[in-house]
Amino acid sequence: MLAALVKAGHSNTRARRAVIAAICETGGQASPADLLASGRVHHPALGLVTVYRTLEILLELDLVRKLHTDDGCHSYAPSTHHHGHHVICQQCQRAMEFEGCDLETVVAAVEARTGFQVRSHWLELFGVCPECQTKSVR
Repeated sequence: MLAALVKAGHSNTRARRAVIAAICETGGQASPADLLASGRVHHPALGLVTVYRTLEILLELDLVRKLHTDDGCHSYAPSTHHHGHHVICQQCQRAMEFEGCDLETVVAAVEARTGFQVRSHWLELFGVCPECQTKSVR
């Protein structure tokens, strides 16, 4: 992630490295506040504005994805596919990215009904992950 940031011409600062480390350590998704707390382990002077600015850059580079949560807030997850989507556990909030969505028929129908030209989309599915399913059976 850091190499792609630098390759795109962005500075390799200690604060950005701290945000990237925090994202990589989440193992799923994290809010900006979560990333701030985790990032401060690596760089105590890290500020929330820097977290948001770094997230904006990482979004532009498709290195992270913005996820919408049930409470109306956003969280962020590392991106592993150029065009991926997420399935999010409603119990533990773990997010997993997956490829493919086969929405061409739906997009064509929406374009025909609305006159819009759809240029992009994101897909989030919500459910219960295998670990939480196992826990609820016990």
